[in-house]
Formats: sequence, C-alpha cells, structure tokens
Amino acid sequence: MPVEDPDDVEQLLKQHQARRAGRDELSRAHPEFQQVSPQLGELDEEALADLTARDPDAANRLLTAMGRAFDPALRAAARALACRLPVGTPRAGVPDRPGTRRVVTRRDETGSDIDLDATLAARGAEPHWRAEHLHTRGWRSTGRACVLLVDASGSVAGDELAVAVLTASALSQRMRPGDELAVVAFWSRAVVLRALSTDPRTDAVVDRLFDLQGGGTTDLDQGLRTAAAQLARSRAAARDVLLLSDGMPTDSPDPLPAAAALARAGAHLHVLSLSEEPESVANCAALAAAGDGRVAPLLKPTQAPAAVRTLLG
Repeated sequence: MPVEDPDDVEQLLKQHQARRAGRDELSRAHPEFQQVSPQLGELDEEALADLTARDPDAANRLLTAMGRAFDPALRAAARALACRLPVGTPRAGVPDRPGTRRVVTRRDETGSDIDLDATLAARGAEPHWRAEHLHTRGWRSTGRACVLLVDASGSVAGDELAVAVLTASALSQRMRPGDELAVVAFWSRAVVLRALSTDPRTDAVVDRLFDLQGGGTTDLDQGLRTAAAQLARSRAAARDVLLLSDGMPTDSPDPLPAAAALARAGAHLHVLSLSEEPESVANCAALAAAGDGRVAPLLKPTQAPAAVRTLLG
C-alpha cells in the first residue's frame, strides 16, 4: 500500500534518509567545491554561475551534493537555489482565466453524461461491449494536473537519483497558476511526497527529495497506480504522469497494464529515461507507448530542459 499520510511519510523518510557529506568529502568529489563554498555555511552563487557557464553538468552535480551536506547553512542554501533552477522556456500559449472550466469527453465512467457518439465510435464493429468503450462528458478545469513519479530504487541511485531530484524540483516551476502538481517516489513501496495540489511552493518537496535515500527493489506497477490515484482526484483537462526511471521493474507485476490504465482514463504517461542500456530504453519506450505518451532520454542534467519541452510542450 502507498504511504500517503504526512506523518507516516515523515517517519518513513527518517528511516530512509540520504547520507550527509562533509566538506572534505565534497572537496574530493568536486574539484570546484572550495571556490563555490570557500568557508563553512557559504554558497557563492557567482562562483556557481561561473562553473555553470563552463560545465553545467558539473555545476548541477555539485549543487545536488551540497544539498546533502552536513553543513546545515550550506545545505539550506543549495536547496533554496535548487528550487529556482531554470528549465528553459515556459509553456506556450495564453493561460486561461483562473477557475475557467469546460465540458470534455473522456474515456472513463466518472462523467455526468454518456457521450453516445464517442461510445459507439469506440465500439465500432466489435460484437461485445467492453468497459473501455464507455465515454462520458463532464466538467473539467482547463489547467494541467501533473504527477512527478520518481524512481528511487537501487537501480536509480547515486548520480542518477541526483539528476532526477534536480529535474523534479525544476519541473515544478513550469506549472502555471491553477495547475496541480503531485510528487510520488517509489522503490519497493510508493510514497506520496506531495499530494495533488495547486500550491506553488516547492521547498518542502525539494527537502524530501534531497533527503530520500535511494535503494531497494523497483515496484513500478505500484508507483504507476499511486500516480493514477492522485490524478483521479483532478478535474483538469490535461493530466500527465512524468516518470523519471530506467524502466526496469526488478520486483513488480507487469507495469504495462497500469500504464495502459492511465491512457484509458484520459491521462498521458511520459517517460524520462535515465539509462541508455538497450533493455532499459526498450522498457521505457513500451511504457510510454502503453500510456499514450512520449519518451525522452535524460542521461545528464543539461538534457533536462529539452527533455521537458519534448514531453510537456
């Protein structure tokens, strides 16, 4: 069962907290650390910006590492900066007025009226009715509901999890007023780090993602079903799950039916593929196809803006 109660989530995160790094360890792992943090508690944003201009991937990895530092002041400064990471151009188009809604047809039973034309068209020449033939009409917000689904299993640990954390925190900036965002992490269990909400603040989610220790097996099916449960609460016309994963379900039922269920509910499953191994690439492509979505590679931090634009527009 997924962990959703905020108190239970906090307790679980304490049990699975990421290891902190001291200044000596950060210096050994990141040659530019002393320039960016010349003394205890200090983060020189100009030095970090200079590093970003020269080597943006190194800058992002260093920022992630500082977000897990023993030094509480440095850790807080790095996490605050991570909340402001740029992700490229904002969503295109003119935003709708807050509260605007419209009637839409969707492939599920939750609408107020049956859309007979769409239902008959879906059945076509099939001799028997099936549940997926049913189309209904109901009110939907014109905003977007998005669930960020972060694979925190042992197969996506270390640098890959750091890239996922930075991408997740940056993606939240793209949400327009009235859009809804949820964040779910999963490994052998699924944890709702942020329930679906229009609250634009992301600092609490960033803290939780930075503190989360990757490890364990990968129950991708449970992660997808937890994301679907979050989207089921939304009345938004556009509903997306953005999966950050290598697509390898190490201890999970076949995740493709859960991906297909998202598509049947009118949502899209997009996949940011964190590995270039052939089996992983194939799995991610299959998940996106089943979920009526798209897939984009995310092998290093600098690929995030283009990948996000490719998947979410």
